[in-house]
Amino acid sequence: MPKGKILRRVALQYRNRVRECRLRAMVPSQVLLARLTGIDKNIINALENNRIFLSASYALLISETLGCRLDDLYEKKSIEDERNPHRGE
Repeated sequence: MPKGKILRRVALQYRNRVRECRLRAMVPSQVLLARLTGIDKNIINALENNRIFLSASYALLISETLGCRLDDLYEKKSIEDERNPHRGE
């Protein structure tokens, strides 16, 4: 299976929890997280809103900065979430 197809499949099954981890670490803004990680603020925003998939390289930077585990940054979507992808937006 091509790499792009695998990534799309995984992205459909998982969502990231960057916002929850950022707030738990008491980092009040996306701008501050961007400064601390070196990741562009627009990328942080897209990640927090699940518009792009959280790559391993970004996850490593964010987890190290926030002092959280990599597992804390990902959450498997429930079957209900997969049926109704816009629920909770």
